[in-house]
Amino acid sequence: MPQATKCTPMLAAVATAFAACAPGNAPTSDAIDVSVSPASASVAPNDVQPFAAAVTGTANTSVTWSVQEGAAGGRVSGAGLYTASSSEGTYHVVATSVADTTRSGIATVTVTASPPPPGGTDLIAAGRQTAWNPGITSDDQLGFALGPDGLPQRTTICATVGPGASIQSAIDACPAGQVVQLAAGTFTVSSTVTLTKGVVLRGTGSQGAPSGTTIVKSGGGTVLAIGTDRDSTCYGGTAYPLAVTGAKEATTLSVGSAAANFSAGDLALIDAVDDASIQQGDCTYFKRVSGRSATQRVEVKAVDTASGTLTLGSPLHWTFPSASPYLGQITRVTRPTTRWAGIENVRIQGGTNTSYNGAMAGGIDISNAAYCWVKDVQTDGTIGGMHIALTGTYRCVVRDSVIHHSANYGFGADCYGIVLRCGSAESLVENNVVRLMNKPIMFNVSGGGNVVAYNYADNSWSTPATWQEVNIDTHCSFPHMELMEGNWAPHMGASITHGNAGYLTYFRNYASSRFAPPAVVGSNVTQTGNIASLQFDGGDLGMNVLGNVLGTAGWNSTYDGHDPGPLAIYQTGTNGSGASDIAFTSLFRHGNFDTVNNGVIWDPATVSHALPNSLYLGAKPGWWPSATPWPWAGPDLSPMVGTLPAKQRSDAMGL
Repeated sequence: MPQATKCTPMLAAVATAFAACAPGNAPTSDAIDVSVSPASASVAPNDVQPFAAAVTGTANTSVTWSVQEGAAGGRVSGAGLYTASSSEGTYHVVATSVADTTRSGIATVTVTASPPPPGGTDLIAAGRQTAWNPGITSDDQLGFALGPDGLPQRTTICATVGPGASIQSAIDACPAGQVVQLAAGTFTVSSTVTLTKGVVLRGTGSQGAPSGTTIVKSGGGTVLAIGTDRDSTCYGGTAYPLAVTGAKEATTLSVGSAAANFSAGDLALIDAVDDASIQQGDCTYFKRVSGRSATQRVEVKAVDTASGTLTLGSPLHWTFPSASPYLGQITRVTRPTTRWAGIENVRIQGGTNTSYNGAMAGGIDISNAAYCWVKDVQTDGTIGGMHIALTGTYRCVVRDSVIHHSANYGFGADCYGIVLRCGSAESLVENNVVRLMNKPIMFNVSGGGNVVAYNYADNSWSTPATWQEVNIDTHCSFPHMELMEGNWAPHMGASITHGNAGYLTYFRNYASSRFAPPAVVGSNVTQTGNIASLQFDGGDLGMNVLGNVLGTAGWNSTYDGHDPGPLAIYQTGTNGSGASDIAFTSLFRHGNFDTVNNGVIWDPATVSHALPNSLYLGAKPGWWPSATPWPWAGPDLSPMVGTLPAKQRSDAMGL
């Protein structure tokens, strides 16, 4: 960007010129810069694509929008919502500064009848997948480049705190965008340490004292929290009807005059009345109201009151019909939202849920938050209840952590590791170790677009110990359009204890159906019941299983089982209608190796046998060890199961 011209008043005769450069006046035109994001896009004819403009160098950040090719190139609204031409071609969307009409930013749009498929592969039908682009994609708080781990980088330390000092006081006094640095040692807290603004709480390492940092909670309750609403953010609020059906993959919503109730930056929840495919069961919880199970937390990026439209920061992952009986609605989140807060490099102990089941996490409770993260945290068996819960969150990240053991192992006691719930969307759970609890990783009324990837999840406790629990599972209707990629998780699936799930994708995972020994804490029994690599109970629908390595040689005896008896690769339709259940008849399987067939089974109707490297990453991630092959698992690799960094960490710790 060109440098602004400097003014140096030297004589009274140039006082007028000097006034133009005084504070409060507009800078010279050379200081103004306009950029448009995304800088390029590929869309289908007549489809819509939102654009945003950033203007620097002037207090007046308004722009006017236009299409360089005129009406032949499509049209764009005053809020930057582009409607593509009906004709294929390359067009240009232009944002022009109102402060200086000679300064513009341009985005290139390719209109094609065959735009890139959502999710990164055409092997899965478009209606069965979504656009997975999880986590924090840019540092909009400070504008710095993200680190190799995809997280904002914070280096300015506002305070260094030693054991015995008040962590909460240091957080409260710290300016946003800075770090409260905890010294090595053990901190004991009697009240939950809570972040309600964009500050990072950072220790010296999750290995704990003496070289690392340990925070011990006394007296029960959550150890650390980002946000304050706990599960209350799941419920209530003023709902406004959708004027037009919110179509899957759309990034705009038509709400008519209700648009005046929203502002750019708002979080909101979209939901609709359950259709016949959704089985709520006894799950009336963790959704705004009972009977509206398909939900999604969204961020409003722009509001156009003239057209009555809201532009969203990410696409819809489900179709929310406006007409009766489904009555799609959007509810603005009015409670304060915590943004850009992080917890890094600590070990935590001693937390519990002191209220009803599901009310809060005992370890780290993240509620009504956006662009927040947890990195390099260790929890252990001193934590009662959920270890990390993401409740009503948007674009949050849990990564590089070790979550292990539960304080107790009773059903209904929240003995869970990492839980995404209450419409949480676009979040990323990546490169974690999660072991030795009832449900290591779980979706609970999640909102779609979430990715659980490259985790080592194992040893799901159950009663009796001979019964194998699910490592990555679903609870409570209706998790949908989520991606499980590259995990080492012996037993994955979607149990219907509290309602069904739909359109989950399992890609390049290793699911052996055999837990690491000992399978269950304190027991060396051989598991004999509910053995499976993948379990989709009766009523689950539209599941996608692609490019996985499944089973253990000499262990699994059945390819397709429909009850918990056989040692199966797939267990489908249990507690439903078995082989005639939609869980089995709607299952898409392609390019998976299993040890019963001792070969790769391809879907006969799918011609291509080329598996992409990833469904959410464009290339090998920056955090992946340079000497370790990526992808690490798949039937197209040799060996088919390589080295997963999270599994290596778990082995090194002796867990």
